[in-house]
Amino acid sequence: MPGMRASEAIAELQQFTVCQLSDALGPSCSFETSILPIDPQFRVCGPALTVECAPGDNLTVHHALHLAQPGDVLIVGGSPNCDAALWGELMSISAQKRGVAGTIVDGPVRDPLEIRMLGYPVFCRRFSPRRATKESYGRINVPVRIGTLSIVPKDFVLADANGIVSIPHARVQKAIDLASEVVRKEKKVKYEILLGRTIFEIFDMQGSVPTSQQQTTKMK
Repeated sequence: MPGMRASEAIAELQQFTVCQLSDALGPSCSFETSILPIDPQFRVCGPALTVECAPGDNLTVHHALHLAQPGDVLIVGGSPNCDAALWGELMSISAQKRGVAGTIVDGPVRDPLEIRMLGYPVFCRRFSPRRATKESYGRINVPVRIGTLSIVPKDFVLADANGIVSIPHARVQKAIDLASEVVRKEKKVKYEILLGRTIFEIFDMQGSVPTSQQQTTKMK
């Protein structure tokens, strides 16, 4: 990301949806779709502060929240199959007060209604009322795996209702350039749709229709 500050990269990336970045980067773009926002309106964009927990224990998450800087996205892995909530309302209030951009948990959280009302972006695998223990320390600022994604500390993470993507620093400028072109093309297509054209016409799909079907259509 030569010549671009982190704040500039975030300002550029947060203009895009996960779908637009996926279209821009193609098959090279890995994404996670089984960890969902508590509210579909929630969006997150920022550098990853990664946390690896002991199963069902959120002591390390509390320490990471204590260390978090404004704009960080807390990425919590290590407990996808546990039945204890690693995050909840009180932690969300604290994170929001500290200016944290959002929290993504590969595991359960609790207090979804309260968090939704608070407006702090939280993504999780499921809900559980069970309280996590605070006895075993994991690791902070190490590569973690959440679902299908491997996230390195300070990678730029963007998440919305479509899924989660992680972009290394070295690919940020390319991602921004390609996604900007996707947005430009989408705007053009939307304009033509509003003029009355179909997507079939806009993308000239007639040539992909089997000859037999084209003849049948003409007869009608």
